[in-house]
Amino acid sequence: MKEVYGELCIAQCTLFRWCQRYEAGRVNIKDFPRPGQAHVLINSAVYELIRQNPRITTREIAVELSTSKELCIT
Repeated sequence: MKEVYGELCIAQCTLFRWCQRYEAGRVNIKDFPRPGQAHVLINSAVYELIRQNPRITTREIAVELSTSKELCIT
């Protein structure tokens, strides 16, 4: 596949996993629901912080919103 699609192609193990899911009857590309509360930030709060300071970092956003830096990355 890399000969045809280059370095941006998916990994072979990912392709095999997708094929197994399709053969098992899964035709929807959306993820199955997961237990627990979803990790979602209030977008309006993030946008307001960015509006106030366009150079704010994800670390500073995380501190302001009392969350982890990983949840601030889009």
